[in-house]
Amino acid sequence: VTLGSTSSQVNLDELPKVTIDDVKAIMLADIVDTSLVKFPSNYAYRIIGKDGFYAHLKGNPDNTWEELQKGYIIIDDMRACFDPSLGLPGRYNIKDVAEMKILRKIDLVTPEDSTITFLLEDLEAFTVPFEDSLTGIELTQFIPPGIVDNPTAYMYNLIAADEYTQTISYEQLQMGYYIIELDRVLYTDPSISSRLKVKHLNRLLILKPSD
Repeated sequence: VTLGSTSSQVNLDELPKVTIDDVKAIMLADIVDTSLVKFPSNYAYRIIGKDGFYAHLKGNPDNTWEELQKGYIIIDDMRACFDPSLGLPGRYNIKDVAEMKILRKIDLVTPEDSTITFLLEDLEAFTVPFEDSLTGIELTQFIPPGIVDNPTAYMYNLIAADEYTQTISYEQLQMGYYIIELDRVLYTDPSISSRLKVKHLNRLLILKPSD
C-alpha cells in the first residue's frame, strides 16, 4: 500500500476473511489502515496488478472509498472484484493484485450535479505568496474553463470530509489555496474569516444562481 512517499507491506493473513459466492475473500477496505488515512473519503484508490495494469490507464477513475467498501480480493487468485450493484466495468476486476496506491483527491460538483475528480498529483502546486514554507494549489484550478460560462455569477460551497460547509464568492475563491502541508484552505487576504479556512477539503460545489 502506497500513500504519498510512504509504502508499507500488508500481511493479508492477518486481515479478516469473508465468504462471497462460496469463495474466501478479503474486503478491499480492510487493507486500508484508517489510522493513517483519517478521512478515507478524501482519497482515490488505485488497484494495480502485477502486470502494472489499473483501470485508470483506460480512462476510468480510480475507485472511491464507497466502492472500496463493496470490493474484495479473492484469496485463491488475488483478483479484485466488486459488488455488481456498483455497475463498474470489468476492467476494475484487476488480476493478480500487487499494489494499492492511495491518492489525495478533491471533487468538483457542477451545477448539473455531475462530479469531476481532481487528483492533487495531477495539479500544479506553488509556493504560496504569503508563506514561503507552504505549498498550495490555487482553488481556481478546480474550476476549469468552460465548466460555467461566467464563474463570477456563482457562489461556491467548500465542503469538508466531515460535511462542514462554507460558502465563498468567486472573488474569494481566486484568493484561495489548498495548502498541502496543512490539509486546509488559506487565502492571500489575511482579513478573510477563519471559518472560511476549511480543513480536510473534500469537494467544491458550484451553486446555481437561484440556490
